[in-house]
Amino acid sequence: MGEIGSEASHESFMDVEFNRAKKIGFEPNLVFVIMPFMGLSEAYSAIKDECNKLKLNAIRADEGVGSGFIIKEIITLIEEAEFIICDLTHERPNVYYELGYAHGVGNHSANILLIARKGTTLHFDIAPLRVQYYRSIEHLRSVVKDKLREMLRRKRSDKKEGA
Repeated sequence: MGEIGSEASHESFMDVEFNRAKKIGFEPNLVFVIMPFMGLSEAYSAIKDECNKLKLNAIRADEGVGSGFIIKEIITLIEEAEFIICDLTHERPNVYYELGYAHGVGNHSANILLIARKGTTLHFDIAPLRVQYYRSIEHLRSVVKDKLREMLRRKRSDKKEGA
């Protein structure tokens, strides 16, 4: 293994730091929810409930048990989730970082649902992305149900066509 940044090394910082094995694919029906841990519990409950109705397993990083290294769990969930829902409400730096990582490791934009409470100001580099704004928890439920149903339909039909 070469030094990070040397031309001889083809391993990324994350590969070296977390001894990641290269993995191809995702865990079917897993939805990783990126959002602040505090202040959006009602929103997360609605997201989780709508995912359950679609037979999808929504999980947020703070649901892990034990004293594991949480950033490693987040990275694994980002890499393994079939879909990602990212709530940009409250403009939290960790949420932006995790979304950037999701894009950087190759999660297709068609499998990432960006949401934010109406009135949220998005930062410069996120502003051009397609974000679904919700007005209320009931509206959030509708957005998650409709958008995830369509994402599922497209992903599963693409998979059948490619087989």
